[in-house]
Amino acid sequence: MGLILLLNGGILDNPPDIVLFLGRFHPVVVHLPIGFLIMAILLQVAARWPKYKPLTIYIPLAWLMGAVSALIAVIFGYFLSLSGDYDEDILFWHQWAGIVLMLMSFGCYFINKKWNNSLSVPKWALVFLVGFLLMFTGHLGGNLTHGSTYLLQYAPNPVRYMAGLPSKVEPRKKVAVLDSADVFLDLVLPMMQSKCVGCHNEGKKKGGLLLTSYAMMMRGGESENTIVPGDALKSELVRRITLPMEHDDFMPSEGKLPLTDQEVVLIKWWIKIGAPSNGFVTQLDTEKALTSLVSNYLGLDKNNLFNKKVPPPDQAVVDSLINRGFVINPLMKDNYFIDANYSLSEYTLEASDMDILLKLKEQLVWLNLGNSKVKDAYLEKIGLLQNLVKLDLKGNEISDAGIKHLSKLENLESLNLYGTKISKGVLELVPQLTRLKKIYLWQTQVTSENIAELKKENPGLTVIYERE
Repeated sequence: MGLILLLNGGILDNPPDIVLFLGRFHPVVVHLPIGFLIMAILLQVAARWPKYKPLTIYIPLAWLMGAVSALIAVIFGYFLSLSGDYDEDILFWHQWAGIVLMLMSFGCYFINKKWNNSLSVPKWALVFLVGFLLMFTGHLGGNLTHGSTYLLQYAPNPVRYMAGLPSKVEPRKKVAVLDSADVFLDLVLPMMQSKCVGCHNEGKKKGGLLLTSYAMMMRGGESENTIVPGDALKSELVRRITLPMEHDDFMPSEGKLPLTDQEVVLIKWWIKIGAPSNGFVTQLDTEKALTSLVSNYLGLDKNNLFNKKVPPPDQAVVDSLINRGFVINPLMKDNYFIDANYSLSEYTLEASDMDILLKLKEQLVWLNLGNSKVKDAYLEKIGLLQNLVKLDLKGNEISDAGIKHLSKLENLESLNLYGTKISKGVLELVPQLTRLKKIYLWQTQVTSENIAELKKENPGLTVIYERE
């Protein structure tokens, strides 16, 4: 009786938090009836063969577990529906298909418990209907969560035609050169599709907001200022994606992967220039302030270093380094790039070791000198290893005077300066390392103000300045 009253909607027009809290468990508990009912159907079918006849005694229990868990899923699902923002038609059919599925599951239990050796036709009819409803209800649930076209998004056209859908839209070609990058189609829309459309689609319109197309984005939702062209600070979208992750209004919610710092910067810029529906990035970015960031985001600045063929290293040089405590490892099967690691050595690093390393400057791309008592003077030679992609200098007594010698490492993508004495010298160094993607600055003399400036001036750079 209580369930009927709930379903009539009279009692929970303004549901308490505990009801909404329990509703969030629907996606968890809904997998229980799916598993139990599939198991019950398989047992029912398998028991027809003499070899599996002993399984018959477990069939009623499987149906009972499926039915009870379906009842729990129905109740939690109803609680979840009270939060709103779901397509009413799909929700109606999903809800009642789930209820009928639950009732039929109880029917299968009673038939197998009380009349196992009779009522064969009704029993198999119910089994068939339960299997069909299980798929149908699950499909509708997927539509509510991911949108009505989610299941058939990549289906071949004949299948799409049967479902009443138009032909597959050919995917937009991947941007090969920056000049062909469209601000909305290649930047903003893909961000929305990967991070936001899961909660803002035709089947699930959180806050009444659809983010599946430009027109829908500009229409907004319950908030009238979702996107304010020309003013990112007044745009509710920007406010939501820049809130602390623990804030109730943070987007995307529900533990989904948040937008990266790069994506936030690009969305702010897009809104600032008027939120255009199209236009090439190179034409809209008149000050060329985001050229490097967009190239990095689209993967157009990928290092071509590894496409080069380098000669094998001099084995005598490699042996000499190994004897000095270096661990030398090859990085590729079809090329001669190598990794040199001195961080575990029991020897004392000498200036002469730097001269030996220089003899491998073509092949050496990863170098780990962590906690190796590296001095500022050694960095002058390290700065000549032009093919370095990753450099680890953590735990060394090096300062700003030394790291300035690293400015010519044009291929460097990762630099670890954790636990060193460097300070604001990184502000001058980083802009010269055009391929740098990640820098570690924890437990250095770099101040929080320096960090803020570094991140502001280099939005595509990941700065790690505290324990991860």
